[in-house]
Amino acid sequence: MKAPFLVCPSYRGQPYLRPWQGPLHSHADTPASGVGLPAFRRRFTCPEAPVRAEIEATALGVFELYLNGQRIGHRQVSGTVYDELKPGFIDFRSRVYTYRYDLTPYLARENTLVAVVAPGWWAGRISFGVFGLKNLAFACEISLTYPDGTQETLSTDTADWETTVAGPVLFADIYDGETIDARLLPPYADGEHYTWKKPETYSYEGEVIPRVGPPVRLRPDLTRRPASAVVYRKTEETGTDFGRIVPRVRRVGNGAEEVVLLPGDHLILDFGQNLVGHPRLTLSTSSGCQITVKVAEMLNDSGSLARGNDGPAGSLYVANYRTAHALIGYTAAGVGEETVEPLYSFYGFRYLEITADAETSLHIAEACVLTSDLTETGECETDNAEVNRLIQNTVWGRRGNYLHVPTDCPQRDERLGWSGDTQIFAGAAAYLSDIRGFMQKWLLDATDSQKTLDGAYGDVIPNVLEDVNGGNAGWGDAAVMVPEVLYRMYGDTEILRTQYPSMETYMDFLDRFGHGAGGRTFYGDWLAYEPTEKAYIAKVYYANDARLMAEYSRILSEGPGDFYARRAVFYDELFARLKSEWQAAYLKDGELTLTTQTAYLLALHFGLVDGETYQTLAHRLAEKIRENDFTLSTGFLGTGILAGTLSEAGEDGLAYSLLLQVKDPSWLYSVRQGATTVFERWNSYTRETGFGDVSMNSFNHYAYGAVVEWLYAYAAGIRPDPDFPGFAHLILDPRPDTRTGEDLPRGQEPIRRVSARYDSIRGTVESAWHYEGDTFVWHFTVPDGATATVSFPCLAGRVPDYERKTLTLNGVTYTARELCGQHKGNRLIFELPGGRYEAR
Repeated sequence: MKAPFLVCPSYRGQPYLRPWQGPLHSHADTPASGVGLPAFRRRFTCPEAPVRAEIEATALGVFELYLNGQRIGHRQVSGTVYDELKPGFIDFRSRVYTYRYDLTPYLARENTLVAVVAPGWWAGRISFGVFGLKNLAFACEISLTYPDGTQETLSTDTADWETTVAGPVLFADIYDGETIDARLLPPYADGEHYTWKKPETYSYEGEVIPRVGPPVRLRPDLTRRPASAVVYRKTEETGTDFGRIVPRVRRVGNGAEEVVLLPGDHLILDFGQNLVGHPRLTLSTSSGCQITVKVAEMLNDSGSLARGNDGPAGSLYVANYRTAHALIGYTAAGVGEETVEPLYSFYGFRYLEITADAETSLHIAEACVLTSDLTETGECETDNAEVNRLIQNTVWGRRGNYLHVPTDCPQRDERLGWSGDTQIFAGAAAYLSDIRGFMQKWLLDATDSQKTLDGAYGDVIPNVLEDVNGGNAGWGDAAVMVPEVLYRMYGDTEILRTQYPSMETYMDFLDRFGHGAGGRTFYGDWLAYEPTEKAYIAKVYYANDARLMAEYSRILSEGPGDFYARRAVFYDELFARLKSEWQAAYLKDGELTLTTQTAYLLALHFGLVDGETYQTLAHRLAEKIRENDFTLSTGFLGTGILAGTLSEAGEDGLAYSLLLQVKDPSWLYSVRQGATTVFERWNSYTRETGFGDVSMNSFNHYAYGAVVEWLYAYAAGIRPDPDFPGFAHLILDPRPDTRTGEDLPRGQEPIRRVSARYDSIRGTVESAWHYEGDTFVWHFTVPDGATATVSFPCLAGRVPDYERKTLTLNGVTYTARELCGQHKGNRLIFELPGGRYEAR
């Protein structure tokens, strides 16, 4: 799109508090003031009804479009679907995305198009000022096609467009929320109430291209109503610092929010699920009534500062939002029922608090879920309720943190694309949803980040933290590692080809920076209970990057001697050298000189040892976990590969023991503390001690949910064949829980049922196993047109049966010879075409 950008000369921006500067916890109680948002207007006449009318539009900021008073979206049979928070989180120094809409259903003879622009990621606090805190801008092209075939294009210009600062939205910021005065006319409903002036042009130097990746949209199927409501006016002393609230109304179940608020009342709504989106409230009150809406992930549990509380027990706990105010301020119009729904921000929350300075009747309260519009592709369930809750916590974390970019958290003054989190979780995300378009966009952002980092990838992508160097081990490597997930799960060679020059630039950076030592070493195994030497981690990740680049080169090579074949030789030699150097530095007499769980995991997972040494290190890792009372001690990097590495080493039982562990640290520990999403820290909140370190304590942080990948790939056994990516040929290899005796930790019960469904690009793959008495029964589906290598676990009760010779498949008993199969340990391995099967 070539249309120029327009700015409103009357708009002077909003108050700006740079994140992470000054007091860390300056959470406001009152909404920010403001004077409105810039609006841009174009009036035009259609002399006859066009056959087709389209608009292609974008903004520096986030924008909404209105034609003849109607919000523009995609009209469908089921209703209008709106793209939210567009054009999204991008590196505006490089590009901005356009969105295209069909205007035909909205047209009349006389038309008024209005665009409203808010700061968003361009000029809001979340940009950390990296784009220069410049004016908000809008650009579009309207294409009209008439019955006789003639066409007309209306582009943004200074002759026919007008602008003003107007509307009910007085203030809007991603971190701080919105301030709305419903008494003011929206600019698209205005006659001449506002003063419209000529806009000015803005020279934008980046690319303007059609949207890449899925848009952010509401998920109406996930909208939640309150599970309970509490109204309080007073607090009482309890011998703690803040005391506790004194409820005057308690309600649970349907309609819990239908209450009348009086001045001085505080209404707290619990939606039962930590989520990302915005509230939608339907209420009635008098004109000018001031309503304030606050959000929180947790409630204060005791009123005690020693437990990290920031208010009376039962009130909203907001300290972990740091300087993100996350408020909605609403001045009512007083015209019957009215709806409060912010459009220019998003919130991470489970709880709402609503106050009003005049009598207010609340009719409906909804928590509307916002997420990048990815197709969800997986379902997984076990016979363990806590594991199922962990799976759902991870699903909700993926939904909330995949919002234009893969963020670390959705609530505090951060919400950034930390790349270490991205690479750790990508495998799990690819089972849960189709991430191809989403990651294609993210890889563009990753490439953009190299421009200001001497070839390194940003530790946050898009890179808005200029004071962070980038290229840190486990973080900077993400844009080399994520393409492997896309190739493995979707057979996507084009993403390898497109990303290859960028990845080579990163490898050049590693060579210049570390001289064989790898990338920077700031983070290490982030938040681990048992730290691992950071230089070790950097060396291992550098070697893994070289191994992956060699693999990509072979995939892309079309024959001996071509460019990619030569690069494969180069990277094979680089990996061999780095592996040899690593072994010289960290192996002594076949033993690893570092003895943390993560040190063993990285060596095993990244192919730095083989043969007898591999077996030795795998045994040492297993010993270490058992000596630690079947408890992990890993941080972000180690946890992401923990269960899968154990299964690859033949330690499925240990993977189950860690999965079902309930002590701190463990996946189920947070579940037992009431989590409905995955915590940032193993102990972000504990019933025993209260809230964790408030300087960095998110209750919606998906990274540790990476274990869900193991549930699909190993517990259920659904994996693509490495030699036939994209599930053209797949591996079905379930790993039942066979623990008995000393291998079964005290207090644990073995899992006796696992079922999973994955909608691959080849079709639906299913794997569901359970026990009928002592008989292992397995139902599985291979998509039509695909083939599978099937690995059936031969068991006598829960004990491996190494002598079993037959298998009953769809009611017919076969010998291994008849199946053209082979025994490998206690597994019978054979090939099958597409179809539905039962094996026992």
